[in-house]
Amino acid sequence: MGRGKSSAAIRYMNERAGERCFLYITPYLSEVDRVCELCDFEEPGCDYMSKSAQLKAMLKRRCNIASTHALFTLMDDEALELAGEKGYDLIIDESLQVIQGVPVSPKDMELLLNNLMTVGEDGRVTWLCDGYEGKFAGYKEMTDEGSLYYRMGTFYEVMNPKRLLPFGEVFMLTYLFDGQLQKAYFDYYGFDYDVVGIETDGEGYRFSDRPDRPPPADYSKLIRILESDEPRGRMNSIGNGRTALSVNWFKQRSKGHEDIKNLKNCLYTFFERRTDSTSERRLWTTFKDYEEYLLGARNRYASNFLALNARATNAYKNADCVAYLANRFINPNIAKFFADKGITVDADLFALSEMLQFIWRSAIRDGKPIRLYIPSRRMRELLIGWIQRTNSGGANSE
Repeated sequence: MGRGKSSAAIRYMNERAGERCFLYITPYLSEVDRVCELCDFEEPGCDYMSKSAQLKAMLKRRCNIASTHALFTLMDDEALELAGEKGYDLIIDESLQVIQGVPVSPKDMELLLNNLMTVGEDGRVTWLCDGYEGKFAGYKEMTDEGSLYYRMGTFYEVMNPKRLLPFGEVFMLTYLFDGQLQKAYFDYYGFDYDVVGIETDGEGYRFSDRPDRPPPADYSKLIRILESDEPRGRMNSIGNGRTALSVNWFKQRSKGHEDIKNLKNCLYTFFERRTDSTSERRLWTTFKDYEEYLLGARNRYASNFLALNARATNAYKNADCVAYLANRFINPNIAKFFADKGITVDADLFALSEMLQFIWRSAIRDGKPIRLYIPSRRMRELLIGWIQRTNSGGANSE
């Protein structure tokens, strides 16, 4: 993070201007504007036709294009075919949502499997009823896209690998790749890939042929974790168990449970007493289903909440008091999906990657110090270990 990945991509695209066509995808509208300005790219977005239609028109003209993840996921077969025909390379900033569980009630699941769909040997679902327009139309759209799977009682929406195949080269600008579901996805579908890094020279950042070996960075001076400086350790005692503050931990507790009330009080204490912060300086998260458990009187701190998996926002870059009230584990159903092919994801590296992505929504993204409250002992120790490794430099994903 902060190693100059997007700057290296901008340089890469400018050095190949006129030789290749590029589609640059990012979750940040500000980054779309930056690429359009520095690379003379165009952005779909006019009023007289849909963005999807305009994208196809731009592909036909071999324009260099910058847009958002959302538009990329809406590219249909015609747009993908045009990208292949016109010789486009793809650069994707930040992780894609490659897989997610699809909630279905037992009764609806029985109806779907017995009447409306069939499941292939690989688990991919095929829709049986042409012209269907009923309550399950959303599932039909996923099957038409080739992205709906069923395995052992669970539906999954999985990004169809056809989205990546038309492009000459695909760059994924990300950090801690080994701990991400993207890696498991690429391994699942048999993609060949190289892990590259960033180097600098007299002209700035550029891509390297080698995995990243960043210089030492002492984040202990920027990230002050609420730990040794807090009296008697009461603020962190609630998170001592390995699975404390996990999603299952929350599921087992009601809104009025003593542990929930304790955690809610700890959030209040952190913001009001340990940091004496103002509203614009606060940022916190937990699992979305349990946000309301921890809101204060009159929904205090509601405006400071940000989803655990947030990527596409710079709205909290002034927040220097951050509370991370979660203990991340890979969804067991998703882990099972990949395990069927012998593919595993490092659980601790996954948790660290997700936590760092959230923390970097705060003021630290601009190199400013932050105060951080992480009551989960497991998550706190993962972060402390990462800080120690980055302080010594080298491949800090190790």
